[in-house]
Amino acid sequence: MGRLRMAMAFGLALVSLGAIVWCTVAARPVAGPEVPKSTAAPNPWVAAAARADPRVGWARKAATEVTVARAAEADLDPVPDGRIDPRQRQVKVTVVHRLTMAPKDPLIGALRQGTGFPGTLQQVTDAAFGAIKVDGPGLAPTTRLAPILDTDSSGTTARFTVTLLRQVKRSDLLTLDFNAPNATPVIVTSRSIAVLPGEWTVLRLAGITPDREHEERVEFGVGSYPVSMTLAPDSYGFADVALEDDFSWATALGVLTALALVVFLARSLGRGWWERPPNRELVVGLALAAPTLLIPLVAEDWSAVTYVVLFVAVPALALRHAGRVLPTSPPWNTRDLLVTTGLGVVVGLGMLVWSWLHGQLSGQVLLIGGAVAALAAAGSAVAFSVDLGVRSVIVRLAVWAAEAAIGALALALWLRALPTGVYPPDSVRLVLALGWAMIPVAAIAVATRQWTRGAVVGAVIVSLLVQDWPTEWLDSGSWSLAVPRTEPMIGSLALTPLVRGVLGLLLLGFLMLVLRLWRLGRQLSAIDSPVTESTMIAVLMVLYITPGGSTTLADIDVPLPLLAITSIVAWATARWLLAGPRLALTEPSSQEEHRQLVRTALHKRLLLVAEQELYRVGRGRIGSGEMSMADFDQRRDALEEALRRHGRHPETAFATAAGCTPWFNGVHAFTVSLLLSLPFAVVYGWPEGVDLTSFVFDGRYLITLPAFGFLFGYFYPRVRGTQPMTKALHLTAAALLTELSGYLSTLVEPDIGVFDKVQVVGIVVGQVTVVCIGLGLFWEWRIMHLAGEPWARVRNVRSIRSLAAPTLAIVLAAGTTVATSVAGQTVDRILKGDQVTTTAPR
Repeated sequence: MGRLRMAMAFGLALVSLGAIVWCTVAARPVAGPEVPKSTAAPNPWVAAAARADPRVGWARKAATEVTVARAAEADLDPVPDGRIDPRQRQVKVTVVHRLTMAPKDPLIGALRQGTGFPGTLQQVTDAAFGAIKVDGPGLAPTTRLAPILDTDSSGTTARFTVTLLRQVKRSDLLTLDFNAPNATPVIVTSRSIAVLPGEWTVLRLAGITPDREHEERVEFGVGSYPVSMTLAPDSYGFADVALEDDFSWATALGVLTALALVVFLARSLGRGWWERPPNRELVVGLALAAPTLLIPLVAEDWSAVTYVVLFVAVPALALRHAGRVLPTSPPWNTRDLLVTTGLGVVVGLGMLVWSWLHGQLSGQVLLIGGAVAALAAAGSAVAFSVDLGVRSVIVRLAVWAAEAAIGALALALWLRALPTGVYPPDSVRLVLALGWAMIPVAAIAVATRQWTRGAVVGAVIVSLLVQDWPTEWLDSGSWSLAVPRTEPMIGSLALTPLVRGVLGLLLLGFLMLVLRLWRLGRQLSAIDSPVTESTMIAVLMVLYITPGGSTTLADIDVPLPLLAITSIVAWATARWLLAGPRLALTEPSSQEEHRQLVRTALHKRLLLVAEQELYRVGRGRIGSGEMSMADFDQRRDALEEALRRHGRHPETAFATAAGCTPWFNGVHAFTVSLLLSLPFAVVYGWPEGVDLTSFVFDGRYLITLPAFGFLFGYFYPRVRGTQPMTKALHLTAAALLTELSGYLSTLVEPDIGVFDKVQVVGIVVGQVTVVCIGLGLFWEWRIMHLAGEPWARVRNVRSIRSLAAPTLAIVLAAGTTVATSVAGQTVDRILKGDQVTTTAPR
């Protein structure tokens, strides 16, 4: 390359950079959004009150009566099923407002005209009497009756009735907030309020001086200012000292669960994995990054450090690790580079359009600056690559340089708008999602030992879904200056981008464990591998960390935390299931060997049945003279010789992997278990969620029992028992103990009736038994099918003994259906749980 051409190339590059810098410096801060104007219908009373004569306004009298009572069954009819908790108080608060007006008061005409009713009923009552708020979770929306007018010669009285339903714990206090009327000018100058507490006692008054005060009624007057009253339940005694145990089972078992998970995760990687230096460096890097996740909890102002670590440092560490571990470089070519930068240009153009619409830069400046930056960058790329002599390569480099310049300009303007707090909505989530996507890209590449374009595309799409980016981007008003939005919640946890990133890492870690089971499970040796066993147990423990029903009774003081105990029980039962005595057997390496083993086993079964039949029939025929002892001995010796050739060792053909890989068997068992357990989702509730993260979190229970089925198929030769049905019975015991441990607090809670407890246990037992017995029957049929033999040779439909297992499954399924149909609200709450709130609060 000549000096002149080099000077031109660098000069054009500087011109492109200068155009980007000039546009960035010239950009103006975008003004914040205007305060939106109210679109609510005007309050008809405010206008009428403004026209009224002052003397008429002085004649008005406002009286409010508040009655606090226990909600009756009729009051709770509109409440959705499962929301009522019988362990708590259901409170009905009835508010009756009365406004007395003079005969010529213009408010009477406005009220009779009813403009905007019923939509303006809340405005009318809040304007005249002030809003009354009752704390505690609402069982149903607040209801308002149509106003009732009572007119005579002295004037008119309007009566408004408001009903509120609340649910509070038995030890909770109930606070009534009487807000000031919001009408301007005021409709009434003073209010008289009477409170009938019923089964409650007045505990605290704020801003209130009672005129009359009795146990069953409190009356007071108040002006245009807010006051409050706190009530305490009559039947609940407050302890002087709260007793706390020095030893916390929750902490101890939680630590034990965490340690067990760490141990199994470390063992699942294997010694060979730990001996590689890149892997040890990855672990050290992640260990250093983990403490930064606690920064938002202790120093919220420094949360940016956590964002940088999670969305920049960890992705860079993952990519570096993948680059060192994989034997080959990524197979990306110039076409891939052009497609990627082209997508970046599309997003960048969106940013430039936003800058133009909201005045960050004028359209003329954007057009000139963008054109100069793109053309200069393209010219620089041509000058640098002209020596290559390949026209297609030169053109591609020029296009790529122009796209990169447009993207750099958009990024610079976005960074300029970021400190002002006014920038395109969701743009931050988009950048964070693209940064986080590098983690699954590297993880999948390491797991599959290759770089693939499909994995990159899938990782980016999943990352966008984790950050809920497409949903927000397509919301109405996404391109406005700011859209007030409250983050969705999982329980009390707000789904901020940081929380989404952490939950995404947990989901990715679980996926990596499954991918490891897939890679190891392609060989029969995985069945006896301690690494595979540790990986499977880690998967089970992760799934059972928050089982169905664990959040149902979280407020019960039980000294066994379900979150830890269920995960530990899953660990113990899985170990018990795989650690039983094993028969000495030879695994068939092909379908043909499996077929020969099954046919040999069937022949041996025929000989055993024939020997049994000979002794049964021979006894009568010898006695009647139809058979001589010589004939009997001859037939017996023939059977003994045939059995001797088969050997007297236990039958093992039905305890092998049937010539299939562990992963193949595990997937089949998981699929069948999932199909058998899906109908029970009607009982436990379908997953709910506003995005991918919350949906996956809420739907985790759907695959807990099928995960035991996966273990059954994956490690089938190691599962206790010698036949499919005996192995299925052992699986039933293990899965049943684990599932029932999730309802431990239900079984010890004295406030829940015995009948409800029996129903819960019956439904859980029915589900587990149906799934496990159904899986055992399917496995028995599958073994025969793979051997090319009819299932009837091992399970005769004419035999009562052969029909016992299918009949038991059908009976249990029917019993579970009946128990579900008669289940009350208490059982419904226990099974479905106080389902995690996954909707965005309004």
